[in-house]
Amino acid sequence: MITHDSSDGTVERETVRAVSKILLGAGSLVFVAYLLTLLPGVGRLVPRTPVTFAALIGSVVSLAVVALLLSVAPRLAALARMSLDGPADIVENAASLVYWLTVLAAVLIAHAGLSGTVRPLVGGVGWLYDLVFLLLALPAVAIVAARLYASLDPTAELLADRVAGRNESAAGPDDP
Repeated sequence: MITHDSSDGTVERETVRAVSKILLGAGSLVFVAYLLTLLPGVGRLVPRTPVTFAALIGSVVSLAVVALLLSVAPRLAALARMSLDGPADIVENAASLVYWLTVLAAVLIAHAGLSGTVRPLVGGVGWLYDLVFLLLALPAVAIVAARLYASLDPTAELLADRVAGRNESAAGPDDP
C-alpha cells in the first residue's frame, strides 16, 4: 500500500486552499457572466458582426474558465495522489483520470462557450468548428479509456481482496 499523507495525516492544507480558490473563482466568474447576460442591450449585435454582446461575454468567460481548469488540472491530480490510499498503480491511474477528465471538461467548455461567437463568424462551415474540438477532445478521451482499461485488473484485485478478505488464500482447504 502507498499513502500520500502529510506529517499530520491529512492532505496539505495549502494545496486544498489553492485548488478551492481556483474552482470557487471559476464558479464566481460564471455567475457574474450570467448576471451580465441579463443586462439590457447585451442581446444586441456587436456592430458589423453577426455576434451578440452576450455571446462575446460568454466566450471571454469560457476562455477564462478554460484557463483556470487547465491551471488547476495538475493540482487536482496531485490532490488525488495525496488523498488516495492504495496500490501505487491504482492511485496513479486515478490521479491521471482526474487530470485528463479536467482537461476534457476544459475542451468541452471551450466548445460550448465559444460557439456563440465563432459559429456565426464561420457561417456554413460550422462543421469545421466541431471537427477542431473533436480533434482536441479525442486524445483526452483515449487517455481516459486507456487509464480505465489499465485500472481494471488492479482495481478488481483490490476489491476482491477487500471484499473476500486476503486471509482466504492463506487458509487451508479444510479451514472454514
